[in-house]
Amino acid sequence: MNTNTNELQQLKMAWIAAREAGDSETQLHLLRDHPEAQEALIDFIAAYHATNLQSVSTETPTPSAALAALTQRAAQTALERVFVSPVPVANLLELRAQRKLTLTHVASGLRLGIDVWKKFESGAIELASLSERQLQRLATFFQITTDQFASLLSNSQPTFVLDRRQTNLASHSKQQSPPRQSFTEAIEKSTMTKAEKRFWLD
Repeated sequence: MNTNTNELQQLKMAWIAAREAGDSETQLHLLRDHPEAQEALIDFIAAYHATNLQSVSTETPTPSAALAALTQRAAQTALERVFVSPVPVANLLELRAQRKLTLTHVASGLRLGIDVWKKFESGAIELASLSERQLQRLATFFQITTDQFASLLSNSQPTFVLDRRQTNLASHSKQQSPPRQSFTEAIEKSTMTKAEKRFWLD
């Protein structure tokens, strides 16, 4: 396939946006209008649906054990074809750099404010404040599992700043980290549009 990484990433972001908006026509157009990327997109879509199936499997009973096993194998195969494991980076900042994405690309693709994503990269967002659905959206964008995203977020350290209000010598070794926030609080304080906020909070 000749489609470069950034072009493919843009197509995937467009598909996710269309999926969340319930726009099936746009989803079909993305596949039909980009034959050179069809194989990669189909793999991505299969993995997307597979992770959704896995997330509700504990709530929705399957008709039979055979069907459950078949579904599980299909989901695992799709995940192995799409997701890179293990992720050879230590935190979210390195993940974005590895994917060669700017802050603007990530924010636009995820429908987040740049300020909110910066908080993710600085480790200021509390992992426990993310719902399974929110975590899944974030992980799917980067083509990694939710566990991998959670680990990278946990490894993202808050940016420490020198406390310059102190005048004694001890102040030179004293550091202060920005307070952690819940994901909801970060979004509510962001300059994101109302539609973007609803996308994440509804």
